[in-house]
Amino acid sequence: MKSIKKIMTNPTGLLHLMLQHDKTTKKIEEILKASLPNPLKQHCYVANWRDKTLVIHTDSSLWATKLRYKTPELLRCWHNNSAMPTIEQILIRVRVPKTGTHVTANGCR
Repeated sequence: MKSIKKIMTNPTGLLHLMLQHDKTTKKIEEILKASLPNPLKQHCYVANWRDKTLVIHTDSSLWATKLRYKTPELLRCWHNNSAMPTIEQILIRVRVPKTGTHVTANGCR
């Protein structure tokens, strides 16, 4: 039976690859937050990155629109950042946080 340490440090193992992906995602999150102005950075977070595409979630369409205007600047800035993996495309998705309240079709709670 393999030890946990061996499983986690095996560079070809799935668990190791998942841990590396998680570390890189967290690093991208840090760079994203450092690259965005207040209050925009408080409403955006990294959802995933794969195949040179970064997916960022925002909590409303307002913040998604503001972020869309910033994407060319972000891509230019990150192109010269050695800590950032190569990102050629940014996809922005709105993910409204669950608050536990129910909103009806007419907007009433």
